Amino acid sequence: MNPIIERALELLEKIRQKIDEIVRLVNAALRLLPAALSWVADRLREAWDGMLQKIGEMWKAISEFFSHVGDPFMLNGAAQGWKTAAAKVSRINDTIMDANLSVDDKWTGSGADQYKQRIETQRRANTSIMADYAENVSGAMTGLAVAIGVFWGAVVVAILTLLGALAGAAVATGTIVGLPAVPVLVTIGIVAFLAAVGTGVAVLFLSAGQARATMTSTAAGIASWPPLANA
Repeated sequence: MNPIIERALELLEKIRQKIDEIVRLVNAALRLLPAALSWVADRLREAWDGMLQKIGEMWKAISEFFSHVGDPFMLNGAAQGWKTAAAKVSRINDTIMDANLSVDDKWTGSGADQYKQRIETQRRANTSIMADYAENVSGAMTGLAVAIGVFWGAVVVAILTLLGALAGAAVATGTIVGLPAVPVLVTIGIVAFLAAVGTGVAVLFLSAGQARATMTSTAAGIASWPPLANA
């Protein structure tokens, strides 16, 4: 698995642990509140319900994009495979030359003459496989691989930001005055996380669309293999 994705998974587990810790701290603090401060508990529970909704949205989003993590290393490998295969085809041009062909030594007549006229167009067709097709397909795959890596890098940054917000919320549980701020701090952190991930998803989808368009249209520019003789 991509090491960036592995790091994201590790950080997500820390988020889960930190949220569980905050829940325990808040529950413990509420049990210690005197009756005179019941309004604090009421306010906290009200805000807590909204926070739990945001947490649910966060885990839903996480489960969705983790089911389609992508594999930039495999994409880069496939991109290199296209270039390698096209290079082998392109090297065939070394053999499609008058000096290497026996057509002018053992074959004569109009058919031989017409074939010799097609030698250069054969060479152009082979070159086109590399220049007009394989290079474009390879470039699209490489670009998408980079976009996936950038996306997961953004996810890691978003997770670290959320962890910072959760750490602040955990500290706030230590005081009666700070308790009402706990769900607010957690919610703000989750909203920021979802916004960052949403931006990353939008960029990733844009890159995927560009790669698809490139691979769909690139075949239109490839040179056709020439007919070897005219009827």
